[in-house]
Amino acid sequence: MTKSKDNPEKSRELISEENMKDLLTKQLEVVGSGGAFVWAIFFLCVTPNILNGFHVSSYTLLGHLPDDQWCDIPDLQSTTWTLAQKREISSKGLDSGGCTVWDWNYQQLAQMSYEAAMNYTLHLSEFGKPAEVSCKVKGQYEYANPETTFVSDWDLTCERSIQRTSAQVSISLGKFSGSFSFGILADKFGRKTSFTFGAVFFVVGSFFCTFSPWYSLFLAGRFALGAASSGLFYPAFTMIVENICLKHRSWMSIAFSASYPVGMIILAIMGYLIQPWRHLQLALTIPSLLLILNCYLMNESPRWLITNQRYDRVYKILFRQPSHYEIKPAIAASAPVVTDKKSLEPEVSFSLVDKLKNGPLKSIIELYANPNVRKLIFTSYFMFCVTSLSYYVTALNAANLNVSRYLYIIATGLVDIPSYLVPVIMLRYTGRRITTMFLFLWTGVSLLLVLSVPAGSTTWIVAFAMLGRFGISATYSVVTLYTAELYPTQIRNSALGTCSTFAHVGSISAPYVVDVLGALGWYIPTTICGCCVLVAGLLTLTLPETGTGKLSDNVEDTGAAPKTTEQPEKQ
Repeated sequence: MTKSKDNPEKSRELISEENMKDLLTKQLEVVGSGGAFVWAIFFLCVTPNILNGFHVSSYTLLGHLPDDQWCDIPDLQSTTWTLAQKREISSKGLDSGGCTVWDWNYQQLAQMSYEAAMNYTLHLSEFGKPAEVSCKVKGQYEYANPETTFVSDWDLTCERSIQRTSAQVSISLGKFSGSFSFGILADKFGRKTSFTFGAVFFVVGSFFCTFSPWYSLFLAGRFALGAASSGLFYPAFTMIVENICLKHRSWMSIAFSASYPVGMIILAIMGYLIQPWRHLQLALTIPSLLLILNCYLMNESPRWLITNQRYDRVYKILFRQPSHYEIKPAIAASAPVVTDKKSLEPEVSFSLVDKLKNGPLKSIIELYANPNVRKLIFTSYFMFCVTSLSYYVTALNAANLNVSRYLYIIATGLVDIPSYLVPVIMLRYTGRRITTMFLFLWTGVSLLLVLSVPAGSTTWIVAFAMLGRFGISATYSVVTLYTAELYPTQIRNSALGTCSTFAHVGSISAPYVVDVLGALGWYIPTTICGCCVLVAGLLTLTLPETGTGKLSDNVEDTGAAPKTTEQPEKQ
């Protein structure tokens, strides 16, 4: 026995490192099976995902196209004409949505009555219509209810309409970079550290979006929100997967994913009640301050601490008291007998490349160095990319329907919630692999059935599209859980992070699939997604089942994973 440095009055018992790991792992299984420990992790991890539902979907309400738009011409301000009469003179016969006007001499027309000006322009048109010019040449854009959308603040319309889309692309790009960087950060420095940085990005980005006077700063805020959503999502989800027993892990991971559409429903209600977009953005920003409380109350992941040999800290978390154990020092190997002069030569210091391989890039290299892990990771990349592409394509296609944007967001959330609950039952009886494959096939068939519906049957088209969305939403939750269980603790967050990077390749591509390919044929986006999803379902058969075995901690154990999950057939 030895005296504790922290409390010299108490002695510390010597224990081998292997026995210490076994003790802590067994205690984690005990506290992870229920009680305050489990529920604290669950609620601290679920609440940030509701906030993700706020901001990632807020583009539909904050950046919608104005209900009406026209060109206001200063030269006609001095007239007594009505707004309708001014628009009749400046843009009669034009179908540009207020982006262009006729190149009349409006100073001259302002000196006439409306009837005289109309007769004059009709007379001139008999000899040839005037040139069609941009509204910016003759005036400025005006909007109906301009306070409800950020489009009016920065004139993100007509020739600048592509910049409106960049607000949503900024979110996707932020998630793209955040999923990669925060995943590595979580594996290297801990789940709580990554979560804390994500919370800081989230709060700062929210305030940038709320009070930004410039569109570039607004985009920077949106990028920060996208990066922060990954910084909050993956460490929080990994905390649930790593520290909660198999009995609760399935339904809690599904409930975690279902919290996202809950945020969408709350967003739609708030958007209906709060019309000005800056006021709505502020209302969405204030709840993010609760993340400060989450960071204060959240403990580091015990399993991550065990893997990184921080035994005293994890002991205090699991047993709620300081550790009275001390790890036995490793027995030093006897010094080798010098039999050659080369043994006396100084050791060569590690190069910069070696330091990077054994340092920041270690977890990334391990994803591709091990052949068993490599097979898993490329299949996972395709599954994540296709799932994300289909998820956002169904969302964007539905948004083009002539329905209220508030009702649409609520309907999407209501469709998504049961789609997360159904897999809970399936996972209990069919396992991870069969459930994932079935949901991929469900989605693919539903989206391909759109081809069998005539173009005018909007109700049936929407019905099949929503069936596809139901399936892909369910697939999203199961794929995330399945992927987290496929990889060992050493590289789990790096695997999830890089998989999420490929998922955001799909989300960034989705608008182009809808806008560009959809212009060629309304059925092309759903057909592409349906075919890709079917391929992903077939690739699932190459993956091992993970629902009947324990999570592995080391990369070397990955090759043996399929063997540990084999169960004798029931007679």
